[in-house]
Amino acid sequence: MSLCTQEVSSEVFQDEMSQSVIPFKMPHGAVGVDLGDLAIEFRPDKMVLVRRLVGDHYTIQLGAPSGVLDVHRTWKDESGREQHKTVFAMHRSDIPKVIRELSRATSGLFSFRRLRLGWLARNEIAIARGLELGTIEDIAQVTRKARRKRLVVDEAKLRAQLRAPDYLEEVWDFPDGQFSLLRGGRRIGVGIKLTDQFGEAWLYWIKFRGLVRRSNAAWDQIAKAAMRYAIPPEEYGKYGFLSP
Repeated sequence: MSLCTQEVSSEVFQDEMSQSVIPFKMPHGAVGVDLGDLAIEFRPDKMVLVRRLVGDHYTIQLGAPSGVLDVHRTWKDESGREQHKTVFAMHRSDIPKVIRELSRATSGLFSFRRLRLGWLARNEIAIARGLELGTIEDIAQVTRKARRKRLVVDEAKLRAQLRAPDYLEEVWDFPDGQFSLLRGGRRIGVGIKLTDQFGEAWLYWIKFRGLVRRSNAAWDQIAKAAMRYAIPPEEYGKYGFLSP
């Protein structure tokens, strides 16, 4: 079973990206996520990634008014003066073309294998529910809003919803959706239970290690695809908001 991205038309992209960097409402009225040394903030027309240890941040500006999407880094130099540098820019009209290329680059990225309980038992792999945050509702159940309206994981809530059955056969009682595969207390993959139109349940899984390997290869292709449509740094002078 393989999942890939869908092709996006220019009209659909421009409509969905004209108002917000994320097309959904975050739980608890939050506007960002706190991940310790890294924080991500979603604003109406941009996304900001804050690196606390480094002391800088990257901004992804959607560029609806200007027609140019750009990524720039902001930091303070030794004198305390704020500095900006554009690290990537492209015309918004080219983004659907990149997305079409990405659909080919990411095809087969999420390739699921059939999962059999006998194999789990022989390899001493356990299963558990509650560690997967696949929907907004899942995220809302285990998070709370902290300072600066950023979401943080509530460890107590996460532990409270964790369910590890005593017997592998209990997976058939799980609702359709994701669950975790664990060996020695470490997550090694994600399983998924699906019920077909005839009422028969099927189990699949994907291994984290294989996903990381395929993701690294896909990112190389994604970077090359994006750079083919990038505005060259020598042309930044044509735009008053790009900093070489």
